[in-house]
Amino acid sequence: MKKLSLIVAALVLAVSVPVVFAHDHARVEQHHYGFDYIPSSSDKGGYTGDLESGIVTVLEAKKLGNSVYVKLRGKIASKLGKETYLFKDNTGTVKIEIDDDDWNGVKAGPKDTVIIEGELEREQGGVIIEVDKIELAN
Repeated sequence: MKKLSLIVAALVLAVSVPVVFAHDHARVEQHHYGFDYIPSSSDKGGYTGDLESGIVTVLEAKKLGNSVYVKLRGKIASKLGKETYLFKDNTGTVKIEIDDDDWNGVKAGPKDTVIIEGELEREQGGVIIEVDKIELAN
């Protein structure tokens, strides 16, 4: 009976601890969408009054592995194709794909600052972010 209690306690502990992996020299946690998620430096604690938690730069995102869920803040510089756009922040540019049904009523142009969330995918032509959520930044 004592063995069974120890096994149950070990299983409960194993399930309740967040899954953390070593990935590209950064801490990676399982995100609720099922993708890996790289916490930003603001996830380490401290003042959060003006910070957007979880946001990475384009430069940081391009260094991450495939199928990582990322959150970026910047501008949509131009439209490249039907659902493909060029996203930029002060560290660089990256292609993004926003399906028509993922806009959810948001209207944004090159002068508007937006926050996007999506899965980073590595393709032969480079990196593209498949956007799941877009919102206007405050």
